Amino acid sequence: MAMSEHGFVVIGAQSVFFSITNLKTLVEVERGAYPVSIGEDIFATHEIQPGTVDQLVVALQTIDQLMTDYGVKSYEIIGTHSFFEAKNSQFVCDQLFSRTGRPVATLTLSQESYYRTQAVLGKFPHFDQITQKGTVLIDISSGSVELTAFANGEFGFSRNLSLGPLRVFEVMGDLQRTVPNPTEVMRDYIDSRLADFMRLLPKNQHYPHMILMGSALSVFNTLIPSGEEMVETDHEGFRLIYQEVVQASDQYLSDHFDLTPTQTAQVLPTVLLVYRLLKTLNAERVWISNLKLLDGIELSAAGEAGSQAAAIDPTREILISAQNLADRYQVDPKHRDSTVNFALQLFDRLKKLHGLGKRERLLLQIAATVNDVGSYVDTHKHYEHSEYIINSSELMGLTMPEQRMVAAIARYHSSDTPQTDLSDLHELNSTRRLIIAKLSALLRVADSLDASRQQKIQKIRVSIQPTRVLLTATATDDVELERWTLQTKGEFFAIVFGLPIELKGKTRL
Repeated sequence: MAMSEHGFVVIGAQSVFFSITNLKTLVEVERGAYPVSIGEDIFATHEIQPGTVDQLVVALQTIDQLMTDYGVKSYEIIGTHSFFEAKNSQFVCDQLFSRTGRPVATLTLSQESYYRTQAVLGKFPHFDQITQKGTVLIDISSGSVELTAFANGEFGFSRNLSLGPLRVFEVMGDLQRTVPNPTEVMRDYIDSRLADFMRLLPKNQHYPHMILMGSALSVFNTLIPSGEEMVETDHEGFRLIYQEVVQASDQYLSDHFDLTPTQTAQVLPTVLLVYRLLKTLNAERVWISNLKLLDGIELSAAGEAGSQAAAIDPTREILISAQNLADRYQVDPKHRDSTVNFALQLFDRLKKLHGLGKRERLLLQIAATVNDVGSYVDTHKHYEHSEYIINSSELMGLTMPEQRMVAAIARYHSSDTPQTDLSDLHELNSTRRLIIAKLSALLRVADSLDASRQQKIQKIRVSIQPTRVLLTATATDDVELERWTLQTKGEFFAIVFGLPIELKGKTRL
C-alpha cells in the first residue's frame, strides 16, 4: 500500500467516524461510521456511562483492525468538543488508551470551525461563487451549532452556540410534555439563543445564502441524490419541509426518513433551528450538504503533506480570524500592519538566532495582529486586557496551547517583562515557554519600530554582527522616539538571544 494513505478517526456525539484517504490524490479508500451515542449520556447525565465506553472500545478496535488490513499503522483519534464536555472525559480517555492502546486527542471549538471551513472551501461545488453574496455556513452537530459568515467571497467570523438538536431536546424534554404548544416554546428558546449571533452580523450586510452541514442532518440525507455531495432548495422549498416535520408523528418521521429513535428526537429541533435562521436572515437559497468535520481534517492533512489536490491556503482563514478580532476591538490598522510587517521581517532575517519554523512564524503574525486589542478596554496596562480578550476569544484554527501562547506573547510585547524563565506560565511546558520568549522579544522590537504611530520607517535592513544585531532604517522623518523605545523594550531581546539590538536610522528627504 502507498505511504500516502492515512487514517482518520473522529469521535462525535452520535457516531465514531473514520476514513482511509490517499493524501496525494485526496481519494478515499474507505469511509464509515459506527453509531455510539455518547451525546445522550453527556446531555442527560454529563458523564459517559460504562456501557457506552464498552461500545466505544468495540468501535475503535473494529476500526483499528480495518486500518491494519489496509496497512495504516499510524493514525490519530480525535475527540470533538462534545466528547470532552463529559465530566469524566479524561477518565474515559485513560480507559480507552488502556483498552485500545490509542490516545484520544482533543480539538478546540476554533479548530473544529477551522476544519469545517476547510471542508467547504475544498469540497463544496462553486463555493467561491456562492459566497460572493452573503452566506452563512451552519454546521449542526448533536450538541452545538457553528455559524460561520462569509461575504464577498471572504471568511467573516465564526460563532459556536450550545444549541445542537439533541441538547435542545434534552433541555426542552420536560417542558414539551407539560405545555400545549411545545413547538412554539422551542422556537422561542432557539430565537433567544440566536440573538447573540445576530448582533454580530454587520448591519449593512444581507445573507441570502445558507449552507447546511454536520453530523446531525440525518433527516436530510435522503434528500441528497446518490453520489452527490449536496442538494439545493429555496425558501419556499424548505418551508414545505418544515411544515411536513412539524405536523408529522415520530413514527412517520422514523419510517419516512429511516431514522433511529435518537435521530427522530432530533428532527424537530434541527428543522426548527434551520427554519428560524432562514426566517431571521431572510435567506433565499439553501444548500444541504453531506460534508463532515472529517472532510476538513483530511484536507488539512493533505495540505500539510504538500498535496497538489488540496488547493487551499491552510493559514488564510486563521489570519482573517485574527484580523477580525483586531477590527472588533478597533485596533489601529496602520500600526497593526506596520507591526506585523516588521515582526515577519525580523523573524525571517534572524532565523540563525531563533531557529523556529513556519508554525511559530504564524503564531508571531497572529500575536502581532491582535496584541493591542486590550486598548479597547483601557490603554493603561492594555497588554493585560489583551491577554484576557485573546484567551476568551475564538481564534480559528489554533490549539488550546497555541491560543494561550499567542495571548502570552501579546501580554509580554509591552513593558510588562516576564520572569526570565517564564515560570509564571506553569501550565505550558518549557519548550512552549521558550518559544513565547523568543516571539515576545521579536514582537517588542517590531512594535518599537512604530513607536510614534506615524509609520516613519519605510524599510529596515537587519545585520547580525559578532557583538550586536544592527537594524538600519530608511525613514521619512527622524526616528529618535523609535530608537529610545527600542533601548528599553530591546533589553528582553538581549536576554533571550544573547545579543543587544540597536537601531540606526537615515532619513529619506
